[in-house]
Amino acid sequence: MTADLIGLIVGTLLTLMVLSYILGDNPLYRLALHLLVGVTVGYGVAVTVVTVLQMTLPALRGNSADRVGVAIPLILGILLLFKGFPRWAALGNFSTAFLVGVGAAVAIGGALLGTILPQTAAVGSIGTWLQQGLSGLVNGLLTAFGTICALLAFAFADPQKAPLRYIWKGSVGLLGQIGRWFLLAAFGAAFGIALTASLTVLVGRIYAVVMNIQQLLAWWGG
Repeated sequence: MTADLIGLIVGTLLTLMVLSYILGDNPLYRLALHLLVGVTVGYGVAVTVVTVLQMTLPALRGNSADRVGVAIPLILGILLLFKGFPRWAALGNFSTAFLVGVGAAVAIGGALLGTILPQTAAVGSIGTWLQQGLSGLVNGLLTAFGTICALLAFAFADPQKAPLRYIWKGSVGLLGQIGRWFLLAAFGAAFGIALTASLTVLVGRIYAVVMNIQQLLAWWGG
């Protein structure tokens, strides 16, 4: 029995254990889930430790600039370890705040540069619409209208004065309601894509299980 055959048997058993969730929550599924989480965490910790040691220890023996560049992340990482001890957890607050701040900045920058600005550029490219003829103009106007309505769907503040409140609800409120329908369509399309991808993965795994069982039967019969 070779290592490839052992891997084939283990992979088939784990796949069947995960697919047993179709029959309901059971110990086999929970065992496969615990193995997945444990292996993932163990692999991540091992890779992180090896990577940190390989990058940190040689840099600490370098020049002063390299030492400073490595010492700051190393100190933050050591302080973060204190979060595991309730008595010393306050020492890790600075590292946690740094992680949250950097994560929020990266997320905001990604949303701004990857979504908002390209969407704004697509909405405002009237010249491109006209170059594509009537269909391009209709698509562009529909995109602009949907974008504006989707943004107005998140307008929750109302004017204090009664006349302005009625005008606000009659215009912005109506456009915001239309924007919610655009959002529902977008979320529905995203859900459909995710469901299709999940079904593709499921079909692939079932096919792999069938092929693995055939190979095991052929090995057993041979």
